[in-house]
Amino acid sequence: MSLAAFRSEPQHSPIVKKSATVLPRTVVVDAGPLAAAINRDDPAHVWACRALREIRGRFITSEAAITEALHILENHPVAIAALRRLVARMEILPIAHTNCDGLLAEMLRYAPQMDFADACAVVIAQRHPRAFVLTTDFSDFSTYRIPFASPEGVFYN
Repeated sequence: MSLAAFRSEPQHSPIVKKSATVLPRTVVVDAGPLAAAINRDDPAHVWACRALREIRGRFITSEAAITEALHILENHPVAIAALRRLVARMEILPIAHTNCDGLLAEMLRYAPQMDFADACAVVIAQRHPRAFVLTTDFSDFSTYRIPFASPEGVFYN
């Protein structure tokens, strides 16, 4: 696996409309974009780097997404260091310890398709106004009825 450090910083500035400040969107980052931004061999690498660099908003991820990304990246030391730098720019929500029952209920709703990291992303997005999930998993997220963006397109208002 060829690995490269993530070089671009996502922007975290509010959107301004004629003297009124609008809250930025909340971008819930799933495991796929985390791994793709680091692994140059990933088919979604260019998309993930561009999305993380160009999307304006508050970036959030979960411990489950980080765990899944590390697994995808095979715990390679270079990937761990790059992921460490990448998630340092995001808010990491420890949602599992406060809402494990809700996460498992969400998984039951979409079983067997939804994994724990997906459930974390969905529940976080549901709890934040103007939130959407940034994911490489089009097939699963298209069934979860949650706003999301993927390499296949943007699926939110």
